Amino acid sequence: MRTNPNQTPSNSTRMSSQQDKSTFAEVFKQWEEKKNDEAEIRKDQVVEGKVVSVDNDNVYVAIEGLKQEGRIPRSEFDEKPEIGSVVTALVKRKESTDSGCILSKKEADQRKGWEVVKDAFKNNYQVSGRLVNEIKGKGYIVNVEGSELFLPASQLSYKFSDGENYKGVELDFKVIEINERTRSGVVSRKKLLDEVNNEKWDALAEKIKVGDKVKATVSKIASFGVFCDLEGVVGLLRQRDISYKKFAPFKQYFTIGQEIELQVLEMEKENNKLALGLKQLYEDPWVWAKRSLEKDMVIRGTVTSLTNFGAFVELKEGLEGLIHTSELTWAKKPPHPKELLKKGQEVEALILDIDFESRRLSLGLKQLQPNPWDTLGPEVRVGNVLTGKVTGITKYGAFVEVENGIEGLIHISDITWDEKQKNPTSLLKKGEEVKYIILDINFDAQRISCGLKQLQEHPYEALRNRYPIGSVVQGKIKSIVDFGMFVEIEPGFEGLVHISEIPGGKDTNLAESYKPGDIVKCAVVKIDSKNKKISLSIKDFDKALEREEMAKYLKTSDTPSRESLGSFINSSLK
Repeated sequence: MRTNPNQTPSNSTRMSSQQDKSTFAEVFKQWEEKKNDEAEIRKDQVVEGKVVSVDNDNVYVAIEGLKQEGRIPRSEFDEKPEIGSVVTALVKRKESTDSGCILSKKEADQRKGWEVVKDAFKNNYQVSGRLVNEIKGKGYIVNVEGSELFLPASQLSYKFSDGENYKGVELDFKVIEINERTRSGVVSRKKLLDEVNNEKWDALAEKIKVGDKVKATVSKIASFGVFCDLEGVVGLLRQRDISYKKFAPFKQYFTIGQEIELQVLEMEKENNKLALGLKQLYEDPWVWAKRSLEKDMVIRGTVTSLTNFGAFVELKEGLEGLIHTSELTWAKKPPHPKELLKKGQEVEALILDIDFESRRLSLGLKQLQPNPWDTLGPEVRVGNVLTGKVTGITKYGAFVEVENGIEGLIHISDITWDEKQKNPTSLLKKGEEVKYIILDINFDAQRISCGLKQLQEHPYEALRNRYPIGSVVQGKIKSIVDFGMFVEIEPGFEGLVHISEIPGGKDTNLAESYKPGDIVKCAVVKIDSKNKKISLSIKDFDKALEREEMAKYLKTSDTPSRESLGSFINSSLK
């Protein structure tokens, strides 16, 4: 039957199409989520990370939003950063070992600073800069938010004494020229001062002083702070003075024309500098902490951040404590914080340590839960055989669940008697249920050692049971050495026929008399299961044969000899 192209699709066809679209949408959504979860860091990407540790050479940070860690040269910091503080940095390159990446705070600051410079030039904002270098007779190099700009001597308009060192002096300027291609520009101190209304400054100075609470009107909002009009003089409320919480977002909380209460931090008419603060109107949270908190106290806070090394909990705005991963649960191998906590969740924790000088607060979650080691079941004893699931596998062994919250380690050497096996993943699988024996319990270190191979007979013990001393074995010569030769009596088991146990002894030329691959018969002299050694003798086997032949010769009746080859060998060994 031919199909009419203009025919309306049937209900089943439409339903199938809708299902296909629905299925595709779900698959696409899963793909996007997986792609976001597996996002990789890129070169020249600007990232934020929390400081994890600091040494003499580097500052190590955990990068927010990515499963990456990085290090920044310590020399790029004016002072030692605090643990937990947030740092913005530029990705220079990934480490060759895939253990992280090299970051640069200086270059990130320069990039961010250049945006501030462009914004100030476009909107006629004033900027603050530090004189870092003098060009004799021409002017100064000024560091403005990490970008180096030129201040001509003619645009300084500031009386300095001869011979005075101005390196490090911080002043305010106007950006009068920029070069986008070279990221350079020119600033002017003179233009800023020309814009100052001396009468308004004089009137302001008569009314207020540093430390006063004032009401000002928001006039401009920049990336680095808020400009406020106070009695006709424009002051700057910098981001760092808005909240005790570092790098807190602020733009959404201010609008042009809004009246806000602030505190006067600095007033310099000659520099046209009016610095304002908002957080200074409130108590420093660490002052409150010194008064209200103490070690071993239970506190309540909100989870603000989850990283690979722990969870940050905010007690007050600007006051956070860290619950390290090792303090989340009693498990020896704690899960990722995201498996236990959620951002925004309220939690109770125990204060483990407070360092008021470094402003560092260490918290613990597991301390508020019973320690499973205190209630260890009576069946968990050395020598007992238990059954449990494999919870994890590492290169040195596997972890098995002993009790809820307690794991035991089966070291690679205790998984199998086969010493050639070095990879636990080829022997065990996560989630697999295994029977094991407890080898050792260390209550002080809270560590349990378990074994699998101990539930099986030692292969050399089994071999010794199969071949008692004096047993005759037949084997293949595997190798010949100066002191004897090695004979394989079973797959995986080689014994040594010492040269003294070969007919002729040291006078025998082994290379002429024997070759690898030859089949020889030997007598078992000794099987040392502890040292995994097998001693064989061709000489004892020959002696036994001689005695057997002699016994047959001396027989005076037709009755078969009761002496076996094994009895002859045993008698010869006594």
